[in-house]
Amino acid sequence: MSHNPQNMQVIAVVGAGPGIGEAVARRFVSEGFIVALLARTEDKLQTMASGIETDFGAGTARYYLTDLRVESQVISSFASIKKELGPVNVLVYNAGARRVNGRSILDTTTEEFENFTKINLFGAFCSAKCVLPDMLSAQKGTIIFTGATGSLRGMPGLSSFSPGKFGLRSLAQIITREYQSQGIHGAHLIVDGPVDGKLIGGVTRRKWEREGEKEKLAEADRFIMQPTDLAGIYWYLYTQPRSAWTQELDVRAQKETMFSKL
Repeated sequence: MSHNPQNMQVIAVVGAGPGIGEAVARRFVSEGFIVALLARTEDKLQTMASGIETDFGAGTARYYLTDLRVESQVISSFASIKKELGPVNVLVYNAGARRVNGRSILDTTTEEFENFTKINLFGAFCSAKCVLPDMLSAQKGTIIFTGATGSLRGMPGLSSFSPGKFGLRSLAQIITREYQSQGIHGAHLIVDGPVDGKLIGGVTRRKWEREGEKEKLAEADRFIMQPTDLAGIYWYLYTQPRSAWTQELDVRAQKETMFSKL
C-alpha cells in the first residue's frame, strides 16, 4: 500500500535521532519531501515522526525500526520504504556510535569495536547498496554521510569510533568515483566539533551554568553547532548544481579550533 499518494520525493534519514537527524528530516520535509526515519529505538522514532506530522501534516513522516548492524533488517526496511513511499531520492546516513569517555585499545572490547564499526560503517554500506539501483535507474540521487573530526584524526580513547568513521569517508569517496558520472552525488560532511543536541548540548550547557559562563549560554551558536543550521548545510549539498558538486565539506562553530582534536 502506498503512503505517498502525492508522489513526493523521498529522503531516508538513517540513524535518525534528536539533533542532526531530526533537523535534517524537518528541513527536507519543509521543502516538500516525505521522510523515512530509520533507527533502533522505537519511542524516539515515534516521537520524531509524530512531531513532524504535527508540524507539517499527516503522512509526511514514517519510521522503520532498524538495527543497522543487521543486514537483513536494513534490506527489509528499505524494501518497505520503496513499497510504501517509493524509491529513495536522498539518503542521509547519520548513524554514529562512540563513547562519551574514551577507552584505550587494551581496555576496548572486541564486541564494542565490532558493534561500533557496524553502526558507523557497515550500515552505511548496506544502506547505499539498497538505494543505489533505483538512483542509477533514474540517473540521479544524493547520498550524504555524516562524518566527524574522528574521520580525519585518530585520537587516544577512540579506537572503537574513528576506524569506522575513517572507513565511512573512504566509502563516500568510492561512491563518488564509481557513480558520479551516472548522476549520483556522493558527499561526506565532517562535523568538526560538538553539536547542540540533547546529550552533548545538555552536558555542555550544564557545565557552562556551573562555571558561570554567561556569554556562552547567551551565544551558544558561537561555541557549539546548532542542528537546524547543520540541516541547512545538508540542504545546500542536495541543491548544488551538477556543474559544481562538493564531495567533502567540513563545518564547525565560530569558536571551535579547526580540527580541534589534533
